[in-house]
Amino acid sequence: MKPKSIQNIEDRMNQISPDSLRYKVLDSAKNFKSSWIALGQYLFTVYRDKLYKDWGFLTFEAYCSREIGIQQPTAVKLLKSYSFLEKEEPAYIKNQAMQERQPSQIPSVDAVNALRLAKANEHVPDREYQELRDQVLEDGKEDSEVKKKIRYILKVNKPKPTEENKEENKEKLYKRLATQLQAAKDEMILVNAPNKIIKKIEELQELLG
Repeated sequence: MKPKSIQNIEDRMNQISPDSLRYKVLDSAKNFKSSWIALGQYLFTVYRDKLYKDWGFLTFEAYCSREIGIQQPTAVKLLKSYSFLEKEEPAYIKNQAMQERQPSQIPSVDAVNALRLAKANEHVPDREYQELRDQVLEDGKEDSEVKKKIRYILKVNKPKPTEENKEENKEKLYKRLATQLQAAKDEMILVNAPNKIIKKIEELQELLG
């Protein structure tokens, strides 16, 4: 027996021309594991060109949720992961389109998203990133293993705090606290809070300078 989400997608597909982009998006959503890259590409086009409005949806989020059964966090992950591959790995995208790969050989969207975040992290050296890249895109490494490897890399390459860094971090903390205290004070004044509470906030502000 098919899951209700898949049945809903198939019902919509039966009402749409197989040659349309809308049909192709639904087909990719139906086969999420084996074609998430294609789905990401289609969703990127739908989002960029606001095609969902032509199909009767006010927002992209509503389209993803109601038409293809994907919630906003997953849709955002798909968009960002596909955009990452398109920018950083155009040759991979091209080869992916030309080759028929088994689902087990295709990296998961979570693994690619983890790779994207690793690429943007300044504490992940180029050599380690390249190893991660090969493990994700070539070997189809599970996202749990990829994330574990990234945590290890970050732990090993974590910069040791210097006295200069400590002072800089302390100043940033003081500024952040000062901003929060001022916001709290403003809210207390708006709600006519007791003066003794406002006085305590002002005392803390003085301590922070």
